[in-house]
Amino acid sequence: MMLEGDAIVLAGATGRVGGATLATLVHEGARVIVLSRAVERARAAIEEILDDAERAAAIPFAADLNDPAQAAAAIAACVERFGRIDAAVSLAGDGHVVALADSTLDDLRANLSAFTETAYNLALPALRAMLAQPYRDGARSRGRIVVVTAGSSKQPAPGRGLFGVAKAGVNVLMQAIAREHKADGIVANALVLGGVATDAARSYLDADDFTAAATPQEVADALAFLASDRGSGVNGALVDLNAREVD
Repeated sequence: MMLEGDAIVLAGATGRVGGATLATLVHEGARVIVLSRAVERARAAIEEILDDAERAAAIPFAADLNDPAQAAAAIAACVERFGRIDAAVSLAGDGHVVALADSTLDDLRANLSAFTETAYNLALPALRAMLAQPYRDGARSRGRIVVVTAGSSKQPAPGRGLFGVAKAGVNVLMQAIAREHKADGIVANALVLGGVATDAARSYLDADDFTAAATPQEVADALAFLASDRGSGVNGALVDLNAREVD
């Protein structure tokens, strides 16, 4: 299994794509701290997504990633429980979409808070914990950090300018971590998503675009690879996941 024995902190497991990601991480052998603002939501996701034999590998944990102390506590809980943290994976964030001409500074701040700040609050304590731990036997990296961003971080769609600004900040954060710590065995990447074929997407994607979009499982598979030591050769990258959206 690609992640056998790895200890991973997962944020966003209760979201639209998070369930497939949680299932894939556990199926690949990881032990996972599952974050949500409410521990009941994390526990419910574990109960719904994993079978009886798998649930012991997932630990629910309450943390609001807008609070740096709570984010740091989640990383510390992983290290305390499993002795190390091999990867931090985040799909967290719920932005505020508004046209630029109608926006206010508060709208910009809401997006930065939802995406850039939450990514920073999770990634930095994860980075520090990874730097303080040894390599696992035979591993090429000391730890991996991967955060989901979006195509609007590179080419913002109409109405998604502020969302794109915040996601672009996450891109740069991952690149900065990778470049500052490339000699320390730290791997950091952003997974840049195009459309994703969730149930909610049926309301705004036509049939052709829905078929072209990435499935939640395709997103989960990419995240699992980037969170694994097998993905250590990809570092400081903005990894585009466009599925069949190739035009």
